Order: sequence, then C-alpha cells, then structure tokens
Amino acid sequence: MALLCLGVAACGGGAEEKKAEAIPATLPAGTWTVSSQITSLRSLDKTPPAIKAAVGDKDVATFCVPKAGPQPEPALFAGSGYTCSYKSAYIKEGLLNATIDCRRADVDGSIMMSVQGNYTATGFTGTADTTAYLPGAGDFAMSRKISGSVKPGACTPTPPATGEEDKTEGNAAG
Repeated sequence: MALLCLGVAACGGGAEEKKAEAIPATLPAGTWTVSSQITSLRSLDKTPPAIKAAVGDKDVATFCVPKAGPQPEPALFAGSGYTCSYKSAYIKEGLLNATIDCRRADVDGSIMMSVQGNYTATGFTGTADTTAYLPGAGDFAMSRKISGSVKPGACTPTPPATGEEDKTEGNAAG
C-alpha cells in the first residue's frame, strides 16, 4: 500500500510541473535580457566584413517588450546597434521563426537575419543567421547563438537610438 501511495504522489506532482512549464501563445511581455555569441563569421566578397566582429564575440542587451504579442521589437533578436523591421515572422506557441531586415549606422546597406528557435514563459534560445550583400565591399555571413530571459511585468520601452549614443570607434572619426 505504501508503494501505491508513493506512486500516486509522484504522478500528482507531474501534472503540476506540466502546468508551470506551459508555453504561452505569444512571446511574454517584460524586461528581456538577451545574450548572443558569434559562432561563425566569413567574408562573401573576399574583403574584410563590414562589421567589426570576431568568432566568440559576445553581446548582452536589455529590451522592453511592453505587451505580449506575435511580433515583439525585432531588435530583440538582432542585438545591440541594429534598427530592424520584420519581413516575415512566426512567433507563436513556443516557436520562433522570423526574417528581419536590419540597418546599422556604421554599415551602408541592408543586413538580413533569419532567426530560428523556441521560447517558453521564461525565455528563448535559438540561432540568428545573418547575410549582408552591401553596395560596397564588406559582404559577410555570420551566425550567432542567441538566448533571452524575461523578468515579467511592466516596463517602459527605450526610445529608438539616434546614432549619437553609438559606442564604436566611429564616434572619434570626424
């Protein structure tokens, strides 16, 4: 009898854990801390890539997602220094699949990113594959591992960057 009681107790806890791990219909609102690491970077035109980066470089950024929805700010997946818009997005029921068109102040041209991954009520993991065919030299392809964790609750979005806050070496040039 004691074994039967232990077995029932163990089964009962499993259902409660399942509820806690339920996947929300859309990416949750809150303050997101997003980390990325470059896993590959290569030139597509035999010139140095237009971005100053190297395999192993890491980035951490914080973003406000003011309300849950199917298309949070695309910069959430792009990382620091990008202004982006969605070309397509399926961010629903635990899946991330988006194509975003991004720009950087220090790069002339469009930088396309394809994001794939999964999310839960507490965060996401995935990859971001970037391809940039630019008007001048510096075409590149880059892959990054991305992950984010959310602190649920109200947050205030940061106004879009004007480029004056750019912390790159480009600020010293005049």
